[in-house]
Amino acid sequence: MSDSQGFLSGVLGGITSFAQHHLAEYRINQERLAALREDIERVVDASEPRIRLVGNYLHKLLDPVEGALAYSDRLLRQIPPAVALGGHAWIQDPRVNAFFATKDDLRSTLGQNPRVRAFFEDATQRECFAWMLMVKREVETFGPALDGDMLVREVRQIRVSFSDHQLFFPNASEAGLRAELRERTLVFLATRALERINELRERRGALEEQRRQLQVQLRALRGHDRGLRPLLSSADADQRRAATLEQRLLEAEEALVAARKQLGTLDDYLEQVRQVLSQPEAYLRIQPLTMRLDRLGRKLEPGSSELGETIALIELASLDEKRIGVLVRFARDDVAVE
Repeated sequence: MSDSQGFLSGVLGGITSFAQHHLAEYRINQERLAALREDIERVVDASEPRIRLVGNYLHKLLDPVEGALAYSDRLLRQIPPAVALGGHAWIQDPRVNAFFATKDDLRSTLGQNPRVRAFFEDATQRECFAWMLMVKREVETFGPALDGDMLVREVRQIRVSFSDHQLFFPNASEAGLRAELRERTLVFLATRALERINELRERRGALEEQRRQLQVQLRALRGHDRGLRPLLSSADADQRRAATLEQRLLEAEEALVAARKQLGTLDDYLEQVRQVLSQPEAYLRIQPLTMRLDRLGRKLEPGSSELGETIALIELASLDEKRIGVLVRFARDDVAVE
């Protein structure tokens, strides 16, 4: 084989290899898209449906949706198995005892929840799995405590309580509940993207109104020069005020130009959705918490000799809000229906 034939063969081989690589990559992306298409459409519905008008929007959202689902999976792996709330759980399980002040509080929380009641309207459902959210409060008090074998009065204590119990997403199985939480985490992030878009719209509207008011004030000030105002006030003061208004107007117009660029086209709207999905940790986090409590809800120091139990919790944080989240399970007979 001549040198020219060898060179040509190498070139053709390189082209073939390149084409095969891109064909394989295309097929992989098509398989990913087929698997995630429903999730992508769910994101679009929850954020800004008009971005369907953007060409190739499915492929543009493929990576961020896949990443957001992977983040959701990591969060769900941190959530322990469901806690049983029925029977003697309030007496036997220190977590349940900490969550509810009394057994009656536990039963009424289950029985008064409309989602739980609706779930058990199906007579075939004997057990319910749900996602329970609570607010944890810590209050400083003073009271008696043991120091070794001695009872010491007026010791600083921290009392921990849980309130505002809410039950969500009743399901017939824990696997089904976890699958729903995965899906809802994605929708949650999509709605955060919608909130971000609305915030940008409101900022743009506020800047437009600010510019309008500054223009009116500046026009009025300049109009005074043609009336009696020069006879009644200092020209230097008016010039200084006009200069200030002109500077503020310039700043408002520059900010408005930047704000309009953020949502100038539907591609910009899609980009806002991409940005939120690509940084889910900024909008939803899980923090493991461990504490030692006695039966009265007092937080005990690690080395305390007083009787207590160590409980592990999961705290969800979203922007400025925090809640304790727990997977729970209970039977129809554990629900006190009034």
